Amino acid sequence: MATAIVLIGVPGSGKSTLARALAQQSPTTLVINPDRVRQQLYGNAAIQGDWAEIWREIEGIFAQASTDRRDLIYDATNYRAEYRRTVITSLRQYNFNPIKGWWLNEPLWICLMRNQQRDRQVSEAVIIEMYKQLQLEPPSLAEGFDHLLSPLVKNESEWMD
Repeated sequence: MATAIVLIGVPGSGKSTLARALAQQSPTTLVINPDRVRQQLYGNAAIQGDWAEIWREIEGIFAQASTDRRDLIYDATNYRAEYRRTVITSLRQYNFNPIKGWWLNEPLWICLMRNQQRDRQVSEAVIIEMYKQLQLEPPSLAEGFDHLLSPLVKNESEWMD
């Protein structure tokens, strides 16, 4: 069975940088990013588009990766518990096991600073709202993850690696 890593964090937290580093260690690992899907579907990653259409494309990639027995990294904010549960449910349907959550719980000021250095910036208000939501609904094993990882573990008893 193939392994899946679900990245969790606000824009500027380092998700894509981590995804690239992990994929370099295992060249057969597939990195899935909704922005790349938007780029393919709409010609521009900034176009939000129709989420149902984007999600169908993502699930198609999950299905193909499963068929090919390729590990994957899902590189998205996943800042709401309901989003994470939806992703986990889909990955389970395609027989990914284990499913690991990796929360890049960087301080807000670092995320905002990194955002300022990007070519395609996200509104600071959006990042702040996502950050608040993620602090209210932090990832947990109860969502269906087999393991949770975080470089800034606040309470080690809540995390497994």
